[in-house]
Amino acid sequence: MSADAVGELVSEYGVRGRVIREVVVALASGSWTLETLVREFAVPRRTIEEVLAAVGDDLADGSSLRVRSEVSAGYRERFGAAQLRATALADPLGPALASAGDLLAAVTRWRAAAPPPRRALDHVAATPETAVRRALWLDASFDLDGAHLLCVGDHDLTALTTCLLRPSSTATVVDVDERLLAFIDGAAEASGLAVRCVFGDLRFGLPSSATGVAGLAFTDPPYTPDGVRLFLERAIEGLDGPGRILLAYGFSERTPALGLAVQQTFGELELVVEAQLPAFSRYLGAQAVGSASDLYVLQPTAKARRRGARSRPTIYTHGEQSAEGAAGAAPEVVAALIAAAAGPEGLPVLGVAPDPTAFATAAGGGGPVGGGGPGGTGAGVPVGQRALAAVWGGGIPGPARNGAVAVDATADPGAWLLRILLAVDARRLAVAVPNNHPDLADAAGQRALADLVAPKWALTFRRSTPNSTSALVEAVRVDDNSLVRYLLDRAHGKVANVWRDGLATLTGRPRQPVAEAPAGTLLELPRHRLEPLFTAMTESMVAKGIN
Repeated sequence: MSADAVGELVSEYGVRGRVIREVVVALASGSWTLETLVREFAVPRRTIEEVLAAVGDDLADGSSLRVRSEVSAGYRERFGAAQLRATALADPLGPALASAGDLLAAVTRWRAAAPPPRRALDHVAATPETAVRRALWLDASFDLDGAHLLCVGDHDLTALTTCLLRPSSTATVVDVDERLLAFIDGAAEASGLAVRCVFGDLRFGLPSSATGVAGLAFTDPPYTPDGVRLFLERAIEGLDGPGRILLAYGFSERTPALGLAVQQTFGELELVVEAQLPAFSRYLGAQAVGSASDLYVLQPTAKARRRGARSRPTIYTHGEQSAEGAAGAAPEVVAALIAAAAGPEGLPVLGVAPDPTAFATAAGGGGPVGGGGPGGTGAGVPVGQRALAAVWGGGIPGPARNGAVAVDATADPGAWLLRILLAVDARRLAVAVPNNHPDLADAAGQRALADLVAPKWALTFRRSTPNSTSALVEAVRVDDNSLVRYLLDRAHGKVANVWRDGLATLTGRPRQPVAEAPAGTLLELPRHRLEPLFTAMTESMVAKGIN
C-alpha cells in the first residue's frame, strides 16, 4: 500500500475525503497514537484503521504512528497540507480557552480525583478541556449570573466547572451514581460553589426538588434512543419557564440510521433544534463514534412541557440495565424471593419489579398467594403486583403495609437496595439483588447498610441464594420510637416537613421550622448525607430534653 492507495481512499469518500486528507497530513507531520488520531479528528476508529491500512509500508517502524520521514514531504504535498491549513476554521473558543488555564488546571485535578466511569451506566469520560469548553460556551451564549443549571447526570463535572467559571450561578446535579454525588458535593463545598446534589434514577422519575428549577438543563445521556429520549424528558421537566436544553450526543457517520433514530425524537418531544455544534465534546474512549459528540441546543415548545414521561428500565448499552440484560429474575429467584418475603408467618406478599408482570410469568401464572404458612395460601405469585417506579414515587399501598413485600432488584446498578429499604413500609421485605452487589460485598458493607436503616429494619443477608449470581436481603420491621424512625417511615415526604412534624408529635410541643433541614425528600438525598442528617435529628431531640 502507498500514497496511491490513500488517493483511492480519498476518492471513495467523495466530499468527505477532506477528513481523510487531514489524517494523512497529520501522520506526515508528526507522531500519533490510534487513540489521539480518533479523538483529534473525531472520526470512527474503523476510518482511522482504513487510512493506516492504505498508508501501509509507508508507516515508520516503532510504537507511534507516523509516515516515514523520507516520504512525508511527498504526502504533505500530494494531499494538500497547505490548502488544509489555509481553509481550516479558527476555533471560536480558542482565545477564551487560552485564557482559562487556571480553570482547566482545577478541572484536571477534579477529573483525576473523581470516581472512574461506570461501564454499566454508559459512562465515558469527557476530557477536562471539554468540560471547560462547555462552561465557556454557556457563559458566552447565556446570562449565567444568577442562572440555575440542571445537570441531568454529570459524570463529566459540567456543573462544578460552570459554577467555578461563574460563581454567581447555581446548579443542581441529579445522578444515580452515589460515588459521583459524594465527590461533586465535597468538591463544591471545598470550593464554595452552590452546587446541590440530588440522588435520582431517572428511569423512575425526576426528583421533585429538581423539577421546574432551572433555566438551563445539560445532559450527556446513554446513547440508545430510549436513553436519549428519557434524559431529554427529564430535562424538560427540570426547566422553569422558557429555557434551553443542551444535549451532548454523537453517532458514527458509518451508521447514520442510529443518529436519525435519536434526532427523530426531538420532533416527537416538541423540541426545536436551535443549533448543532459538530464534534464539540471529546472523550477518553467511545472510539466507535470518533471519541466525540455534537452539542445540540434545544428549545422546548409549549407542548413539550405538557407531555408525560414513562419509565424505561433498559436504557443503557451494557449490563443488567441494557435491553439484552432485561429478562428479570429467573423463576427460581422469584420463588425464593416470595418465600423469603412471606416468612414463617406466611404473610400475603406484594410483588414489586421494574416490570411487575415478571412475577406471574416466572411463577407460571399461578393464582394469587402469599407464602406457605398461616395467612398465606401456598406457593406461587404474590397477591398483588406493583411497578418499582410506583413504589419509588409513592410507596406501598396502605393495605400492603401489614403484609410483606418482595422486590426484584436483580438489575440494581448499586443504589436501588438502600432506596427500596427507605421507600417500602411493611412487616417484612425481601429484595433480590446481584450477588456482587456493593452493599453485600463484605462484612463492612453489610454492617454499614444495616446500621443506616437499623431504626426501621433488622436485616439478614443471604449471599449466593438461590444461585451463584443472586442474593437475597431479608428485612423485618423493628419497634423504634425515635425521630429518625419517624422520618424513615415517611421517606416520600419533604425532610423539613417530616422533621418539624416529628418533633411536634414526639415532644408534644408546637410545630416550629427546622432551619438545618435539607431540601427535598429522604429518597432524594445522596447516601453520604443520610448519617449526618440522622445525627442532627437525634441532637434536635436531645436539645429539647428528650433522649
